[in-house]
Amino acid sequence: MITIFDAEDEPHKDIYKIINTVIVQQHVEVVQSGVQLMNFRSKWFSTLNCLEYFFWFKSNLHFFSSKKVIPLGGNTVFLKRELLQKIKGWDENCLTEDADIGIRLCLTHAKIKVIYGEKYATKEETPPNLKSFIKQRTRWDQGFLQILLKGDWKKLHTISKKLMVLYIFLAPEFQGIILLYTPLSLFIIFTIKIPVLIAMLTEIPLYLLIIQLLILVIGLHEFTKNYNLQFKFKDILRTLITFFPYQVILGYSALRACVRFILNSNQWEKTNHVNAHRTINKLWKSQ
Repeated sequence: MITIFDAEDEPHKDIYKIINTVIVQQHVEVVQSGVQLMNFRSKWFSTLNCLEYFFWFKSNLHFFSSKKVIPLGGNTVFLKRELLQKIKGWDENCLTEDADIGIRLCLTHAKIKVIYGEKYATKEETPPNLKSFIKQRTRWDQGFLQILLKGDWKKLHTISKKLMVLYIFLAPEFQGIILLYTPLSLFIIFTIKIPVLIAMLTEIPLYLLIIQLLILVIGLHEFTKNYNLQFKFKDILRTLITFFPYQVILGYSALRACVRFILNSNQWEKTNHVNAHRTINKLWKSQ
């Protein structure tokens, strides 16, 4: 077996035993275990960034795995060596080589298992500042575009799987499109009159937004509960207040990725680390 950890990771001391048990009992070839950002109060964007990981590894990846289309995470992945050799390893030119290798493994019908347990999740930290966060997200979004251009996903056998790939890897670009559309939508709201029925239908996104915000608050409560962290009212306020600025940053990062992709600017923009996830207990107690 071959496994990957990032230098700043804090894996659980029994993670090898857990993975070995999963492989032996369930006869799988690849295991993606949980990864969780921990310093959810470090910066204004940290809460939503931590919740992204929480939902991604606890829910989203399980759904993608059930559909046999899964972009693997960057670390705490365990693969059989012969399987890795069969697909000729990672693509060193892809900025999201982890997601890319996940799609290529799906083409081989590899038996992939996703597991998530808060006790055994590998702990990481959010980027230390907004600049680093934008660079990190730009790299991911640009890597997704590279995967789409490579076209390995087109070899998937069903239309539903291909649509799933498009959904996963184009989602960031839709955020960029929404960001560009926002000024036009505001202009339409204040200057153009439309029929009442159409106006009522345009309220549907507002209801969906309210549901999304409610889910985020519930997720934040579950995150703090599962990791034995304090859940405070100001955490709810921070989540709600930073939601829109966070979406703007995601949209900007997606647009930046498109520009870099068009210009063929593929250099790796590294993310700084300050070990904030290793001082999380001191961090929340002090607040």
